[in-house]
Amino acid sequence: MTRVALGLLLSALWAAPSAAQAPPPASTPAWRPFSEFGALLGSWSGTASSGGRIGGRIDRFTMELSGSCLVHRGSTLYPAEEGKPEETFEEVTYITYDREKRKYVAAGFFSTGVWGTFDVEFLADGGFRMTSAALVNYEAGARSRLSFSRRADGGLDAAMELAPAGKDFALFLRGSVKKK
Repeated sequence: MTRVALGLLLSALWAAPSAAQAPPPASTPAWRPFSEFGALLGSWSGTASSGGRIGGRIDRFTMELSGSCLVHRGSTLYPAEEGKPEETFEEVTYITYDREKRKYVAAGFFSTGVWGTFDVEFLADGGFRMTSAALVNYEAGARSRLSFSRRADGGLDAAMELAPAGKDFALFLRGSVKKK
């Protein structure tokens, strides 16, 4: 009996080093929130148009709040022309990851006093779209959609669309920017 026990113990000891030396199984890198937005970080500038007016556009994407929030700041400037005053429109959007719902959500604020909450979805081109269910300080039932599409040249096409209650989205602003 002692010989059997000794034999089992020696077999276990000899097997242990070979098991410890086996290569670790291949693993996929752990997903990290906001990794999908990495190429967007930084400052972008270009042109914008709305209702026949042409102006300049600046977009900036930064990680803030200890990396728990992606902040987008956008600004569009239309110069004075034909009796129309110079106009500037600004927006700030805070994008965060809702761990419980396992999706990105956003809160967007505009210099006009309008704001809304948005669901975020990714586009096949590597860009993303934010769509609101409603807007505050705007027509009842109106919605907004903001899209940032990636272009083959590395630039971004930005679009802001509005939809009155019960109607389809219509283009309000279009921009084209390149990374600075």
